[in-house]
Amino acid sequence: MAPKCIIFDCDGTLVDSEYLTNTVIAQMASELGIEMTAEEATKTFGGKTLEAVIYKMKELSGKEIPSDWLPRLITKVSESYKTNLIPMDGIKDFLNLISIPVCVASNGEPKHVNGSLTITGLIDYFDGKIYTASDVGIPKPAPDLFLYAAEKMNFRPSDCVVIEDSISGVTAAVRANITVYGLVGICSAEELEEAGAIPFTNMRDLPDLLGF
Repeated sequence: MAPKCIIFDCDGTLVDSEYLTNTVIAQMASELGIEMTAEEATKTFGGKTLEAVIYKMKELSGKEIPSDWLPRLITKVSESYKTNLIPMDGIKDFLNLISIPVCVASNGEPKHVNGSLTITGLIDYFDGKIYTASDVGIPKPAPDLFLYAAEKMNFRPSDCVVIEDSISGVTAAVRANITVYGLVGICSAEELEEAGAIPFTNMRDLPDLLGF
């Protein structure tokens, strides 16, 4: 049976941002004496909050992070997005196909999420129905954000599905008792399935998977 509401993650699910973001993180990690590739950063930080990035950098470097490091990171990521950020392949076709309510539930900062969706031309599909971890005070993998999004959309969790790409997001959906589909990218199909998702490889697969 097709769902009544779809809750989308943003980074790596709606917009192709994970590699762009983590390329900048890897570059700036070297300032802290930490050597990592963009691929390693993506594996470490995919789906995580900026607070989680700072925490991990402190752990890896063994020292406090300079106060200007995070603001400069955010600025560099924003600059990269302006010229390089694109929507995920097939997502616009899928959003044009369906007529049921949709929303976004992201660990990202509200300004960042709105900016990403605006740059990629996706913002109008969500009509202000954009929820972030700051709304509930605790990020994924806690279930709170997905439960909050379902409530704000006036649906029971069992009437919704979640579209995710990270293990933390999949875990949050599982804990919220919401069926979750995992886009293969930063995580393998096996990793997503093990976490509790139904893996898929392209947004064009979703109509058949969801029964549209």
